[in-house]
Amino acid sequence: MKITDKAKSIITEVMQENSCDCLMAKLQQSCCGTSLYFTLIKLGKGDKPATINGIPVVMDDKTAKRAETVTLAEENGKVIIQDDAPSCCC
Repeated sequence: MKITDKAKSIITEVMQENSCDCLMAKLQQSCCGTSLYFTLIKLGKGDKPATINGIPVVMDDKTAKRAETVTLAEENGKVIIQDDAPSCCC
């Protein structure tokens, strides 16, 4: 996974506003396969985040593998998910 500098700025601001210190990535099953969803969390004991462009991100191995083709970027002042992996639609 990549996080652009513009997305990093937005994520950092939102984390501070919500008293969180980490981003959590998880897989969500859909009719088109799996997709990633993100939540803001406070790190717990035993959490071992990866640091991506200065942002701590907690994810399991399966999620990390899926996230290899994903970039969190900025568009019109919002964080968007860009995925280079081919996908199908329902």
